Amino acid sequence: MYKTTLVEADIADGQRVVDELERIMHVTAAFWLYLEEEDDWKLVIVSPDVAEKGPFNLYTNIAALLNELSIDPRKPVQMPFARVTLLSPNSLLYQRVKQFSGLLDAHVYKMA
Repeated sequence: MYKTTLVEADIADGQRVVDELERIMHVTAAFWLYLEEEDDWKLVIVSPDVAEKGPFNLYTNIAALLNELSIDPRKPVQMPFARVTLLSPNSLLYQRVKQFSGLLDAHVYKMA
């Protein structure tokens, strides 16, 4: 089986999404992580706001942001909402990625 490749457009769009998200929420970490069971890359956003404000509110804000960026006449972002995952800094997955980020299939924008 061939692994889905993370391309430059994904990396650029991810950076743009992360930059915009940092304007509306606290971002502890942000990275692309390959999930073998889904054969896809997920843009993982780690934020204490997940516990404080609730994931529903944050996902709603992310969906609105992605919609806004997708219609940007200068350079639209082509990222499906399903590719974004929110985690709390207390998440075991985040702790493992932080510990082993050099050994995983990941592209890290920010890691605190």
